[in-house]
Amino acid sequence: MKRNDRTFVLFLLTLVYGFNFIDRQIVGILAPWIQADLDLTNTQLGLLVGLAFAAFYTIMGIPLAFLADRMNRVTLLSLALAVWSGFTALTGFAQNFVHIALARVGVGIGEAGGSPPSHSMISDFYSREERAGALGIYSLGIPFGIMSAYFLTAALMGADADAVNWRRIFVILGIAGIALAVFVKCVVREPERGAMEAGVSSGYISLRQSLATPGLPLHILVFGGLFSLLTGLWLTGYISWVFALPFIIFIVVMFLLSLQPGVMTILSIKSWWWMAFGIAFASFFGYAMAGFQTKYLGLLDPDFPPRTFIIWIGIINGTFYVAGAYFGAKLVDWKAGTDIRAYGTLPALSVLAAFPLAIAAFLVPTVELHLIVSAAMQLCLGVYLGPSFAIAQTLAPVKLRAMSTALFFFVLNMIALGGGPTFAGAMIDVFLGAGNTELGAVQLAMYVTAGACLLSFASYMLVRQTLPKDWATAEARNRVGMTGTRA
Repeated sequence: MKRNDRTFVLFLLTLVYGFNFIDRQIVGILAPWIQADLDLTNTQLGLLVGLAFAAFYTIMGIPLAFLADRMNRVTLLSLALAVWSGFTALTGFAQNFVHIALARVGVGIGEAGGSPPSHSMISDFYSREERAGALGIYSLGIPFGIMSAYFLTAALMGADADAVNWRRIFVILGIAGIALAVFVKCVVREPERGAMEAGVSSGYISLRQSLATPGLPLHILVFGGLFSLLTGLWLTGYISWVFALPFIIFIVVMFLLSLQPGVMTILSIKSWWWMAFGIAFASFFGYAMAGFQTKYLGLLDPDFPPRTFIIWIGIINGTFYVAGAYFGAKLVDWKAGTDIRAYGTLPALSVLAAFPLAIAAFLVPTVELHLIVSAAMQLCLGVYLGPSFAIAQTLAPVKLRAMSTALFFFVLNMIALGGGPTFAGAMIDVFLGAGNTELGAVQLAMYVTAGACLLSFASYMLVRQTLPKDWATAEARNRVGMTGTRA
């Protein structure tokens, strides 16, 4: 039986997104035990949580978004969930850094097919006036997924913190995700594409048309040069194939997309870029903190039971972060009715408030105070999710919404997920090398990383300036005509 009650589908898509973040978050939570078992450096750990996953996740999201704009989105989402869950299970069998890195690459490729079709379907269920709220609810999959990851870890880790069976946790998660993929495919029906807009005409042009563009020689020269340079660096041994391969794929994909007028329309929108940078820089610190928080608290108070602070971190993400995401989205939906610049104003104020809290979280002397300050910080960091996702959808041509999400996530996750934990891990090793204690090194690394919140604030303030014009242009381009709410 298939159904398309939009509330039910939104709940189910949010649940799938939650699984996305459970699989993504679990490595950071279990970091101390994985690091000890596989004998990893802080830099390698940062790569696992960050770049090894993010490079393939963000790059493969672009061709998968192309498919999502052209094929059955329910089928694509179900297959993606099954793939990333399968590789999550395989993570539990890793014996060294290479094994676990390859498993994380597989998870990243699978998760790349999650959000683009989901965002596109939500935009076909909810009108422009409701979209930020709906995407804000969908974004609750982030804190619920993170919370579930912490609770699951606490439930399965056992009483002895020195003997955590981290492998079993990955296998259980993977099996549960595969079961959910089958359920999604069986009960959700593909919605009508562009159901909330009238007169939709934007989309992809054929390969033959794209190759007939007058600018083709310039495109070939630019992307061919980049392809040759990267291939040469790989073949001469200056960079590893692990880094070369995903970026070679990216260059080929971007060459083809550069010939698509609709994609170039997305990339020409200033507000789209500033919103992407805003959420990316704010999430840069968020991902870095998530990757090393359990390690830090274990160093801050070795006698504090790990299961206890893991449960409390989960509760904080499931309450304060959820509250920030939900009420932030609703407040923007309400305020934007009279001032469209609210899409930039409210996120800007929230990340500015989060900056001193991020510093204070690693200044306070006890685990209890750290958790209290972290709760306030998570409340602030949840606000920008719904507005940012809504802008990525609303400003894009209707038939290219999945692609807009993929490109948006490329900017977001290469900077935040790929850069945040990787940067923080490398900085910890740098400060360790300078003679600091391991606790002091983590604190100093987090102070430096928190500076990204200020870059986020500046980006969202620029959204305020550019959004009114870009919003009007998008409405004219998509010829928005409200047809009522469809269930």
